[in-house]
Amino acid sequence: MAWDLSQPADTLLTTGGDERLLVDGESGLNRYGCSPRPRPWAITFASTTATSVSDGAFAHVEGLRRRLADAAHAGRLDEEYARAMEEVRGEVPRQCGMAPGTEAILTPSGTDAEFYALHLALAADRRKLTSIVIAPRETASNVLQAASGRHYNATTAMGHHVTVDGPVDEATAARMDLAILQVRDGAGNPLPADEIDRAAEVLVEREVARGRRVLLHLLDTSKTGLVAPGVEFTFALAQRFAGHLDVVVDASQLRLSRESVARYLGHGFMVIVTGSKFFTGPPFAGALLVPPCIGGRVLLGQAALPEGYNAYTERHCWPDAWENWCRPMGGDANIGLLMRWWAALWEMAAFHAVPAAEARRILETFLGAIRTAIGAAPRLRLLPCPRPERGVPGSWDGLATILTFAATPPKAKAPLGMDDLRRLHVWLNRDVSALLPSTARERDRRLAALACHIGQPVMVGETLSGLRLAAGARLVSGARLAMHAGRTVEAFLDLEIAEAKLVLAKLDMLLRHWRHLTQAA
Repeated sequence: MAWDLSQPADTLLTTGGDERLLVDGESGLNRYGCSPRPRPWAITFASTTATSVSDGAFAHVEGLRRRLADAAHAGRLDEEYARAMEEVRGEVPRQCGMAPGTEAILTPSGTDAEFYALHLALAADRRKLTSIVIAPRETASNVLQAASGRHYNATTAMGHHVTVDGPVDEATAARMDLAILQVRDGAGNPLPADEIDRAAEVLVEREVARGRRVLLHLLDTSKTGLVAPGVEFTFALAQRFAGHLDVVVDASQLRLSRESVARYLGHGFMVIVTGSKFFTGPPFAGALLVPPCIGGRVLLGQAALPEGYNAYTERHCWPDAWENWCRPMGGDANIGLLMRWWAALWEMAAFHAVPAAEARRILETFLGAIRTAIGAAPRLRLLPCPRPERGVPGSWDGLATILTFAATPPKAKAPLGMDDLRRLHVWLNRDVSALLPSTARERDRRLAALACHIGQPVMVGETLSGLRLAAGARLVSGARLAMHAGRTVEAFLDLEIAEAKLVLAKLDMLLRHWRHLTQAA
């Protein structure tokens, strides 16, 4: 194993992924607008997309870097790396919520986890398989390629150069088809839940009648906070089609309580999780949680994962007992993935140290205040999102923690589209005071200088686009840290709400000056 552990932790955090982790030399930010170094001066509510690493998590990662560097100096880096990866594989299910016998496969992102959910479904028998993907626009941008076993980027996490959209394994591509279910109408309105459920049922019935196995995605939650198909409906559907249907929960946002994740696993569903969305670990850190009824297919079978996946993974990302499955894998380390999960687990532990009832109260207070503020903003329009129904009464994850809104400049006939929202999103996260007109007020200049990081714009239906401001785990864990520093939770929340309102104020200012800014930029 050859790694230069004298490199700073922020450099190592950007290794072992794909182009999405690359940092722009001028801004110090990646394409999502965040940094692998702490960025405490920025106001951040970006947990729908990606978040700069926190001070506490960064210090935790630096401790790991030193531990590995000491091991390398002593000639035992391989052993120490294997030990640390084993710790992470054990801790991820414990922090996410686990059923007995759950295993974790570590992946460089939630998108990569799609590869292995697909192959675990194919391992059930020799039938062809139909994978039903829910609202690909509302999930990862490359989910359709990964869900069909195709390369989605020109460079993989392990540094291999591949052909985008080409099959990772030809035999896999020959055994599967994709089907898509949407969750919104063309105007961007959420479809009725029973309509989505019925469409999913019809698709499963049709594919099973064709003699195929089915892998159904349950999206929990989408980029805008939707859950589909319904949780209770999917439990019943899986029971009805037992032996023909597998379910993978796309919980990449991980806006889920431990009880909700454990419930999915207890029903035999695979669950895709990340530590880099709600839990605000540095991007990207993914995992596939595998219940024992699915993992048993690996233990009982003789087939190995196709060799093409060596480009994406290495042996230490996988359960120790899955020796047959992992035969083709190399032993190259992914230090970056280890460090990103190390940081995310620090954030998870900090969040779970707060009692669940208190977490719900903190989130509810913040979200209520910001909904009201968006509703009062003349140039913003909050888009509807029903509360998620997961069958865990009173849990904090019964709250809709993503606020999606359209933005409209003065005198415009329609809200801004994707291209303009991308520009607005960049300006929001930078000091743009130099772009304002000479007549701009001093308050506008102060707002323009703020760095405000929120979720990237998304398409909502066929024609509407929106920005997203979300409550993440640091809102809850930060309240606990404030108490330890001698402040009250209420005082901490007042500050967080005030900062979120500054984000909305900067957005309003940018929209008021929209015509001048687009000409000056």
